[in-house]
Amino acid sequence: MWYFISILSGFFFATADALSKKEATRTPAIVLAWVREFYALPFLLPLLFFIEIPEIQPGFWSAMTLLVTLDLITTFLYMRAIQIAPLSLTIPYLGLTPIFLLLVPVVVLGETLSIVGIIGVVLVSFGTYILQIDRAKYGILEPWLAIIRNRGSLYMLIVALLYSVTATYGKVAIIKSSPLFMTIIYFSLLALGFSLILLFTERKNYGILFKFPVPKLKIGLAMALMAVAHFSAIGMIQVAYMISIKRLSLLFAIIYGAVLFKETNLRERLLGGIIILSGATCIAFAK
Repeated sequence: MWYFISILSGFFFATADALSKKEATRTPAIVLAWVREFYALPFLLPLLFFIEIPEIQPGFWSAMTLLVTLDLITTFLYMRAIQIAPLSLTIPYLGLTPIFLLLVPVVVLGETLSIVGIIGVVLVSFGTYILQIDRAKYGILEPWLAIIRNRGSLYMLIVALLYSVTATYGKVAIIKSSPLFMTIIYFSLLALGFSLILLFTERKNYGILFKFPVPKLKIGLAMALMAVAHFSAIGMIQVAYMISIKRLSLLFAIIYGAVLFKETNLRERLLGGIIILSGATCIAFAK
């Protein structure tokens, strides 16, 4: 069951990204970040009437504080990345998150990599190279240098790293409460955080927050469905397992990029995305 729910989470995540990229042509990145949280609330808040409010255990609010703080950063960087670069050249870097989920415990706990884990690392690194293989004609190291030169790719690389922390502490918050309750509180706090930021950044242009409500509500619905699936699945299985399967969103994003935005070099990028996913899966099941 968790496997299917994780795939659904990835699909809705990619759908929200595609809808957000369409909206990005007329909406600033910081407003888009707010849209993804605020416009999900009409679909999430009514769930409070149908769920049992859990007993909040110690550690819940500290985990939520860390989560919300980091996700205010990651959501803005995420929106900025897909605004300035093709989906097929940014979203696949999220396939690196399982690597960070594996490396953080190595540094902190002194854990070692298995052979399968090492193979996974090599596959993910190779897949990342393939994403930029069209630049290899300028030099063998150019695809790696392009990650630094392409701000969209660089932003998404930072997001992938921070996601390894938020994914872990998201499960902590779930354990200390319940999946649906945590989801609702989490999105409410993120919406509040971005609203406070917008008080300063968009003080002369509040109208943009509610212009074109239907496209914004579509983004909110996709995000709400993603969140319910994500936090339900992550409560059933190890974080690395769930995140690696959710990363099928990479393939959905590449397909959306081709169909909706006519993005090119899709053959190389689709191949790179598949290789990254293969590596991420090896890493997850190496534990």
